[in-house]
Amino acid sequence: MSAIPFTLRQLEYFEAIASEGSLAAAAERCRVSPPGLALALDELERHLGVQLFVRRKGKGMTLTAVGSRMLSHARRLLAGAESLAGEAGQSIGALTGRFAIGCFATLTPFFLPGILEHFREAHPGLQLDIVEADAAHLDEMLLRGRIDVALLYSVDVSGHLSFDPVQNFRPHVLVGGRHPLAERRKVHLAELAKEPLIALDVHPARKNTEHIFETLGLEPSIGYVTGNYELVRCLVGRGLGYAVMFQRAATSRTYDGHVVRRLDIADRVPPTIVGLARPAGAPRTARYGALLDMLISTAGRAGLHDAAPSGDQGTASTSKSSTIAPPVA
Repeated sequence: MSAIPFTLRQLEYFEAIASEGSLAAAAERCRVSPPGLALALDELERHLGVQLFVRRKGKGMTLTAVGSRMLSHARRLLAGAESLAGEAGQSIGALTGRFAIGCFATLTPFFLPGILEHFREAHPGLQLDIVEADAAHLDEMLLRGRIDVALLYSVDVSGHLSFDPVQNFRPHVLVGGRHPLAERRKVHLAELAKEPLIALDVHPARKNTEHIFETLGLEPSIGYVTGNYELVRCLVGRGLGYAVMFQRAATSRTYDGHVVRRLDIADRVPPTIVGLARPAGAPRTARYGALLDMLISTAGRAGLHDAAPSGDQGTASTSKSSTIAPPVA
């Protein structure tokens, strides 16, 4: 076998520069000096016989066409090396190193606390880096190697990613504690269609809700529209309407102290899937497998199955500011 003209460290530096877009940012990420990083890159280009980047003073580093092709190979090699190290660590009962986990913003309150508690406790040798973002940014960060995995809704998974389902979730109806149907366990949406609907206006929850009504041949009467999840609950708790929701809070009390009741939808409505995504073609590392196994094993417990969302898929966290839109005359 001929000598390999590069090192894994050089590939790590190459990947970091491509992901960060500048020597300074990549050097900070790799914890080396910018001159040292530049020297390693020069050596890699010399050994490979190609130019990987176009250097533009004040404009950072831009991949050449051949650099883009080489980056895909480099990431596969790095992922393979990580998988090898992970399998070796698993054989002695330990996973180590940095593990960057991305999470869709509205999923974070329901999944990240359990990951930070249980997964970290099970694998103390892992350094967990958590990133909250919308689906488009998580997709980009996965493909650029900035994160290793991402918790996403299946509807938001692009063709560039592989997806492993964690749990299916069904939408439900939320009514106030004094609503005439509050003591029921199930309800047909036709029974509520003429009442004001408090609509959660985050992608793609509102479209999913509209699709449910269209499938059933119903037209809801929109009462209020807001992008704030808890505000929907507060309005419902005050008897101002009902809501079709996917996120399941662990408490029946709203922020302002009122009571809401959750009713299953008796009609046949499609479920939504939450799962783990990784770049297509990337190996399923020991770290990835361990996290997937933990999420699946805990999905049936109250902390995830009962509280986990199934389609309130906002592009920003539920703490974002919102505008309440009253009924249109």
